[in-house]
Amino acid sequence: MKATLLLENLSEILSVKGPKDIDIKSIAYDSRKVEKGSLFVAIPGFKLDGHDFIGEAIEKGAVAVIGEKDVDLKDDVLYVRVKDSRKALSEASSTFFGRPSEKMKVIGVTGTNGKTTTTYLIKAILDEAGFPTGVIGTVGIRMKDRLLPSERTTPESLELNRIFAEMQREGVEYVSMEVSSHSLKLHRVDSVRFEVGVFTNLTQDHLDFHENFEDYYSSKKKLFYLSRKAAINADDPSGRRLCRELDIPLLTYGIEEKADVKAENVKIDSNGVSFDVVYNGERKTVVYRVPGRFSVYNSLAAITAGLLLGIDLDTMAKALEKVKGVPGRFEPVDEGQDFTVIVDYAHTPDGLENVLNTIKSFAKGKIITVFGAGGDRDRTKRPLMGKVVARYSDYFIITSDNPRSEDPEAIIRDIEEGLDETSKYEKIVDRRAAIERAIEMASAGDVVLIAGKGHENYQIVKDKVLPFDDREVAREFLREKGRMR
Repeated sequence: MKATLLLENLSEILSVKGPKDIDIKSIAYDSRKVEKGSLFVAIPGFKLDGHDFIGEAIEKGAVAVIGEKDVDLKDDVLYVRVKDSRKALSEASSTFFGRPSEKMKVIGVTGTNGKTTTTYLIKAILDEAGFPTGVIGTVGIRMKDRLLPSERTTPESLELNRIFAEMQREGVEYVSMEVSSHSLKLHRVDSVRFEVGVFTNLTQDHLDFHENFEDYYSSKKKLFYLSRKAAINADDPSGRRLCRELDIPLLTYGIEEKADVKAENVKIDSNGVSFDVVYNGERKTVVYRVPGRFSVYNSLAAITAGLLLGIDLDTMAKALEKVKGVPGRFEPVDEGQDFTVIVDYAHTPDGLENVLNTIKSFAKGKIITVFGAGGDRDRTKRPLMGKVVARYSDYFIITSDNPRSEDPEAIIRDIEEGLDETSKYEKIVDRRAAIERAIEMASAGDVVLIAGKGHENYQIVKDKVLPFDDREVAREFLREKGRMR
C-alpha cells in the first residue's frame, strides 16, 4: 500500500518529512516485529517508549515511522509526526487492512460485568438467525466455530483490524465483541463503526488505570460515539445517565425501572432463569439455563441488541434456550460428587455479590468460597471484595489470583481490611492448595465457589505465566475425593 493513502486517512498530523511515494508492506508497533518495508508506529508506553526503538526499527527495514516527538531521521525514511500515536495506529491499521469492520456488522458490549456472557448470547441469537458470526473477547477469538487465544479483552488496534480482515475473508457477517474501558481510552477501537453498542452496568473496577469513577464512565461512554444504535440497562444508574446524554437511536432494557424491553414474571432457581420478555406489546417466554438475576440482565442485553438488529423474539427465545453456558461463567464442575462446585470469573465486589447471592438462593448446605485479587490492579476494591465474600459465605479461603509483581501475602492483607472478627476464614497463598482444602471440607449439599479466574488456564506470578486452570484443578481433587470414599 502506498504511504500517501495511509496519510490521507490520518487525522491530527503535525508534520510530514521524507518520501511519501513509498510502499508500506506491513505495520508494527513492536520493533521486534518490524520487517523490510514496514511502517513503525512509536508509542509512548507505560513502561517503555517506542520512540527509543525507532533506530532499531529502521535498521530492521522500516521505511516509515509515525511518532509524537520531533525526531530527525535519514532523508530516505518517511516520518509522520502526529498528536497521538495510538490513535494514528488505529487509523493506519484500518486503512491498511481495507476498513474490514465496515464490511461487517459489529456489536460492541461494554460494562463492568456481563460482557463475555452477553457477547456469547448475541452470537447464539445470530447463529439461530442464520448469520455467520465471530466473537472477540476475554475467552478468545471465535471465527465461526474456530477458537483462537486472545491476550487482551479487546486486542490492540493493529491485531483487531487483522482479525476483522481474516473474519471477513472467512465469510463472517456479524462480530460480537467485548469493548473494555482500556481499549476505549487507548484508542484501540477508534476506527471501528459499531452497528450496536451495548451497555451492561458500571460498578467499581480498574481504578488503578482510570483516574476516578468519572473517567471510567467517560471511557465507557466513548463506545456510543462510535455506535449507530444503543442497547442500555435502564436499571443501572450510569445506564440512565447515558440515556440522557446520548443522541442516537436506543432501546433500554430492565427488570425494575421503566424500559423499552422489560422482563416480567421472573423465576430463578438452581436450573436457570425464565421470564417473559415484553416489547412493543409483544410477550414471549424466555428460558436460559444459567441461574442468577445477572442471567436475566445478560439475556435482556442480548435480546435488546437483537431487536436493534431486526431479529424477532421467537428466534431469540429458541437461541437462548439452547445455550448451556459460557466458559468460566458460573460453570459447574461435576464429577458425581454430592455437593456443588462452581467456577466463575467474578473479580469485582459487584460481580462476587451477584454470584454469591444467586448461590445463596439455592444452596442447601454451607457456602465455601475460594478467592483472591489480582496484583498490579485496583487495590481499593480488595477490602470491598473481602466484605462481600464474608457476608455471603459460611466459610472462605483467601488465596492468590494472578499476583503478578505484587507479594501475594500483601494482597491478602489488603483483602483482610474488609473483614471483622465474625469472619470465618483461612489464608492459603497457594491457589492449588486452597482449592484442595475447600473441596476436602465440603459435605453433601454444600456449594464451593472458586472465583476470580474463570476460563483462564494460567496464573501470572512475577514475570512467569504458569499453567493453571481452576476447573481442571477442582476436577482432579473431586476425583481424588471420590476414590477415597
